[in-house]
Amino acid sequence: SFWLDKSPKRLVPGVVHFSCMAATFIAWPTAWASPQVTPAQLRGTYPSSSSAARRGSGAGTDGVGSTRLLLASAGAAVLTKSFLSRHQRGVSGNEKHRSSSGRLVRNSATKTRTAEAVVETNGSTGLGANPATSWPKGKPAYTTEYPEEYDLSNPQASFEKVGRMVLKEMVDELPGLYELPSKEVSWVERSLEYNTQGGKMNRGLIVVETGVALMKHQGREPSNADLHRFAVLGWAVEYLQACMLMADDMMDGSVTRRGNPCWYRLPEVGLLNTNDFLMVEMYVYKIVKRHFGQEEIFPWLVDLLLETTFQTECGQLLDSICANCELEELTTERWTLIVKYKTAFYSFYLPVALAMLVTGVRDRTAFDTAREALLEMGIYFQAQDDYLDAFASPEVLGKVGTDIQDKKCSWLFAHAYHEQSTPEAKAYLDKHYGVCEVGSEEEERIKEIYKELGLQELFSGYETEIQEKLQQFKAKVKDADLPWSIFERFFQLIHKRRK
Repeated sequence: SFWLDKSPKRLVPGVVHFSCMAATFIAWPTAWASPQVTPAQLRGTYPSSSSAARRGSGAGTDGVGSTRLLLASAGAAVLTKSFLSRHQRGVSGNEKHRSSSGRLVRNSATKTRTAEAVVETNGSTGLGANPATSWPKGKPAYTTEYPEEYDLSNPQASFEKVGRMVLKEMVDELPGLYELPSKEVSWVERSLEYNTQGGKMNRGLIVVETGVALMKHQGREPSNADLHRFAVLGWAVEYLQACMLMADDMMDGSVTRRGNPCWYRLPEVGLLNTNDFLMVEMYVYKIVKRHFGQEEIFPWLVDLLLETTFQTECGQLLDSICANCELEELTTERWTLIVKYKTAFYSFYLPVALAMLVTGVRDRTAFDTAREALLEMGIYFQAQDDYLDAFASPEVLGKVGTDIQDKKCSWLFAHAYHEQSTPEAKAYLDKHYGVCEVGSEEEERIKEIYKELGLQELFSGYETEIQEKLQQFKAKVKDADLPWSIFERFFQLIHKRRK
């Protein structure tokens, strides 16, 4: 619940914590364990020539090593023992297979197709549409062909083109499959246009770059369909990012985002933003279902997205509850925990992990190594955000910094109050931090205190330290049979950024 106070500039959260979680769960009942799963079966949907994919360690106990997988997700396919014994398929998913009726089906026969529900017969179930959600006629719709060329020489334009395709697919379903009138359809379309388009798109582009790098590392050349499907997953990440920002802006009382007024700030939106950001989150799963719903990797993709979303929600709680904390509690240790969960998992680990899954990487060590390095980058990224909130101009940053007003446990404050403080500086922070307005004399004085305490020099040293620390991961990444170029590229995107 949210209430606006008398001043239109501030939003007072009546309830500090918000939940924009998908009510979706995946159950792997270990008591139903099936016979030992072979490494070949663990390679999953996308075969790979890499040693990481060949090893397949760690996936059996944590992933699909059970007789039945119950996926209670919007329109998800029912999967049973046959899940692990089906033919291995390439990333483009164009292979032939037999349906429960014995008919030979080619997934790429049409650009969009509707699957028929498959009913369990004689203890065996085929992969098909969930009968519980196959209503009305036309559900579920799957995109199976990508006739447009994905041009890697112009990656941003190609990625944006896929984004337009995805947005159109989502909006086009609303009148026929959800009975929404034209006014509501237009509202959803405008919300998606406003909140998911026009950003830097680094998270989404990294999925494509990582997928391409992994396939080439494995000795494979990505097809046009591969590139489109990497981009689709990239847009799922972008939609997740959008819903988080829409909620976060409202909770923080933020004024601008990407140089425009925050969506909730528009006069006709206001508290409607609450439903809007929840719908954008649901689109994360609808996008993945539309393009991967028939694939055996689908439950793992959904599981990764759900786990990452919950990790981010934990980080949001750690951040939001700071409003109820004493300044003494806003330590560097708390800051690290907040940014690790609120930012690093979904912004850094998720894009790479999605690409690893769909290109056939199954070695748990590879995921653990990638996670360790990427979380380090994510923590550094948020330290940059905190620094820029105070010292970058709104014109360059694209938003008005509100961390001082909002009593954020930021990198700057935690170091100023606990690590670098003087009695005078601490007394001033005790009196004014979290109670002064944006642009006020008190806020400007706090920024001056940050400078006087040498935090600009401290941050510069931290950037150098992080660069050296990440170089130490190089050998571990190569030992995990992952291309170092993935991590190098990600770091290049963020190192010493100024917006």
